[in-house]
Amino acid sequence: MRLTIFAATFAFLLWVTPAFAGSNPDLDLDGVGDVIDNCSEAANPVQDDTDGDNCGNLCDANYDQQGTVGFGDFGAFSGAFGTTQELYMHVETIGGGREVGFGDFGFFSGAFGTNPGPSGTTAGTTACP
Repeated sequence: MRLTIFAATFAFLLWVTPAFAGSNPDLDLDGVGDVIDNCSEAANPVQDDTDGDNCGNLCDANYDQQGTVGFGDFGAFSGAFGTTQELYMHVETIGGGREVGFGDFGFFSGAFGTNPGPSGTTAGTTACP
């Protein structure tokens, strides 16, 4: 019984503590504080940012930097499908020789018509609001 209470208390503290961690909480629990996290709502401890716009790959399908994911981005993504171009990898850490695939397409299609982000590093900018 004590172990169950301890485990429940520990789990609760892990869940609550990030929200009250001070001036730089880490709400996605990736080990990078939200103020400096390049993708503050998706856990991305490696902080992959292939296009260098300070918006992490795991929340950025805006390849043409126009502010909204649209048809130009779709053309670029479809041309990269099946390649190892890291810019178009969104579902996990880049690299490792994997190809742009259906998981990445799922991310892209879900982002279509939206703005990339959010990111603590570019808050309020076109790159990643």
